[in-house]
Order: sequence, then structure tokens, then C-alpha cells
Amino acid sequence: MTILHQRIDRHTDDHPDQTSLPLFLQQQNIDNKLSQVICAAARACADISQELSRLPISSSRQSNQKSPKRGETNVQGEVQKPMDVIANDIFIHEVIDYVGVMASEEEEHVIEGKLMDFDRINAYEIAFDPLDGSSNLDVSVPTGTIFGIAPFSSEKKSPFTSSGRSLCAAGYAVYSSSVELVISLGQSGELGAHGFTLDPLLKSEEGKDYDFILTRPNMLCQEMGAFYSLNDGREPDWPDGLKRWVHDAKRGKTPSATVYSSRYICSLCADFHRTLIKGGWCGNPRPHLRLLYEAAPLSHIAEACGGRGSDGQTDLLDILPNGLHDRTPVFIGSIRDIDELVSYGDIQQGAKSYGN
Repeated sequence: MTILHQRIDRHTDDHPDQTSLPLFLQQQNIDNKLSQVICAAARACADISQELSRLPISSSRQSNQKSPKRGETNVQGEVQKPMDVIANDIFIHEVIDYVGVMASEEEEHVIEGKLMDFDRINAYEIAFDPLDGSSNLDVSVPTGTIFGIAPFSSEKKSPFTSSGRSLCAAGYAVYSSSVELVISLGQSGELGAHGFTLDPLLKSEEGKDYDFILTRPNMLCQEMGAFYSLNDGREPDWPDGLKRWVHDAKRGKTPSATVYSSRYICSLCADFHRTLIKGGWCGNPRPHLRLLYEAAPLSHIAEACGGRGSDGQTDLLDILPNGLHDRTPVFIGSIRDIDELVSYGDIQQGAKSYGN
């Protein structure tokens, strides 16, 4: 018997003792329609991870072509990488049958779901960033997917017009040495957050060659950490309050007297995942991150873990969107760290574009 077969047999034998994502949602008595949306999003993340695992091979083949195709510009004014388009298509394909409407960071307008009229009662809407951190793909830095789920009403004139307090579930996947999926449940995350790891050696109940297994139940973010995560290279453009906090944090002169270290990957899902587990905060002082697709879902997860998300003045979950692609400053992580940072005042930077 080969080593691979031994590994497959061992995992198959262990499977009855492990909690898969569908089983977990059933144990938590989550509404069936919501469970279907979450599981569809999880399948999309698994499919995206498979595409990412082969990306260097695909990119190498494309680079050998005489005229490599240049990416188009998305609604954000950003040049799309081919993988951005692939991830967006995968997510839409997997989820569209289970929701009333969808909104993607890569799409200008709302996407209608394919539910039949009678199924649109008590249905859900989902906003998602199909591939966060795609600028790092060329160097194989961790990337991710983010989504937020809220009740859908066909009677409401415009979907995606409520604050993040309307979210009933949110999630993100991190594509790294392993594929981790973290989901939060309930209004403001009142039912907690839980982490799952993709095991490609197990077959899911749907018959696909993967399954997400519960590995981080009842996740909690410590009240205070020792790390901050933002681009220190932009310090000359920071407002005075943020400069003062970082100056004090490096010297143990904040109210908590903690001596902070900097950790910055420039991939939001990866920076947030580390922050959730290790404590501290991550973010961007510019109005750069998208409220619907990044800020609100991650804040839902942070609050589910006992943390907090703020734009520097207002909790991110309390902000009402004016449009599908609103941007906001983001400071998110351990609750005492965010409270102390906000107390310095003047931490929001004005809008500015950088070339790198």
C-alpha cells in the first residue's frame, strides 16, 4: 500500500469522529436556506483554492504565449488579474441558485439569484469579494475570499441598503499552507464564530473531493494584543492621531503600556486571520476598503469573537451604505486595542492613491 493510500484510509477512518460544515450547521439548528447559502459559499472557496493551487503552472503557460492577454478594468477602476475573473465566476456559479440577489466587488450591478418565486420568501442576499489580495498572486502570498449574508426581501426597493447589523452570517477563507474558512452566525455574531479547515482527502456529502472540518470551535479574539498591522511606509501621509498612536505603541506609551510589534502582509484576509488569533488590530486609515464586501463581514466576525471594527469614529456595522461600492477606513481587531486607538482621535486619512 502506498503512503498516499495509507493517508486516505486513515482520514476515511477518522471521518466519523470529525464535524463537517453541513453537520455543524445542522447541530446549530441553522435555518436550512441559510445553511445552503453558507455551504454553497464554502464550495466556491474550495473550488477557488483548487484553481489557486495550479496558478503558477497556468501563469507559466500564459507567459510563454506570444501575446499574453491583459486584464480588464473592474468597476473599482482596478486592473483585473485573470484569477480575479475566475474566482468571481466560480463564486457566482456555486451560489446563485440559493440566494435572492448577489453583489460582487467585481460587478457594477446587483446580480439576480435563480430562486423560484415561491423560494424567494425568507431567502437571503450575499455580498462578496471573490479574491481578496490578488495583487499578491505573483509571489504566492496568502489570499482570501470574504462574504456577508443578510435576509433578502423582494418587497424592498433596493437590496444591500441596510447596515452590517442586518447580517445574519459572514465568512472568509484564507488560501495558504492550509485552506481555512471562518464563519460567524447570528445578528452581530451573537451565535459565535467557528473555524473550519479544508481536507481534500475527504469526500463531502455532496460527493465532491473535499470537506471543511471544524478545527477552531467557538473562536475568541483576546481583548488586547501586541501587534498592529498597516502599511508603515505610508506614515508621512497619516493624520496626527494615528502617528501619535504608532509612536506611543512602539515605545510602550499607550494607556495599556503594551510594547507593540508590526505585522503586515498586505492581504486583508491573512492580516485579519492572524489578528483574530493572535490579537491586536489591522486595517487601513484611508477610505480604501469596501464596506459591503470587506469591512462589514469582517466586523461581523470580529464582534462574534469579542472584537470590534471601527472606521475611526463609528462602528463599521452601524454604517449605512450609500451604494454597492462604498469605501471606508477600517480598524479592526481586539476590542481594547481598537478602543485605545480610537481614543487618540484623528486617525482617518483622506483618500489617496498609491502606485504600489
